[in-house]
Amino acid sequence: MSVMRGRVKQRLSMPRYLALLPILLWMPVTAHAKLIYDTWTSDNSTVGSYVVTVEHTASTSTWDFVVAAIPWDAEIRGLFVDLGDYDLTDTPVVSNVSWSPTQGDGDDVSVKYTDKDTYKCGKGCDIKDLNPPLPDPDDEWELVFELGDKGYDGIQFYRFSINDSALVGITESDWGLMAVASRHLCEGGDLLPDDEDDCDNKDKAYASGYLAPEVPVPGTALLMGLGLLLLARVRRRNC
Repeated sequence: MSVMRGRVKQRLSMPRYLALLPILLWMPVTAHAKLIYDTWTSDNSTVGSYVVTVEHTASTSTWDFVVAAIPWDAEIRGLFVDLGDYDLTDTPVVSNVSWSPTQGDGDDVSVKYTDKDTYKCGKGCDIKDLNPPLPDPDDEWELVFELGDKGYDGIQFYRFSINDSALVGITESDWGLMAVASRHLCEGGDLLPDDEDDCDNKDKAYASGYLAPEVPVPGTALLMGLGLLLLARVRRRNC
């Protein structure tokens, strides 16, 4: 009888071990650092609520961008990126593009210029007279993105990536100033899309980024191995 009770107890322990596996698989083993740009100097008395994040993802060999206005008080049209005295090492290729709301027609994200001293980012898109303090001796924007089309697109944020082969040797510490060009800047508490008719200003602004606290991600391969070892140990006990 005691032997049977012991066997039942061992069999009941198997689900307990299995239930631990999802927890093990999501335990923090490695982490990603994320750059955030959210404090802007504008040429207007009102500045949009821009938030730009950049994160390197080794598994996809990409630098991943999110460019947004939170709350939605402007529509971002162009993004300028400074990486110091650096020349791109490959052709930047845009991938993984998505946007929201999805009903907008301006779903294009393109690299307009690279390694260029320019204030333009496309038709009706510029940061002329903003004069951000780009560092010498480069005085160039390494990447200039054009977001959407000329005219109102009704898009609050974009997500997209570029290949990190274009930025060989770049780390999070190399990311310098960013600048944005926007249209339909709202004032007085107005927000898009409801107050589109009252949001007819343009905006140009620049910011320095900072590293956010590291975000844990699962070390899947390592923890899967630990999980398999744990299951093997349980099986031996049941034999």
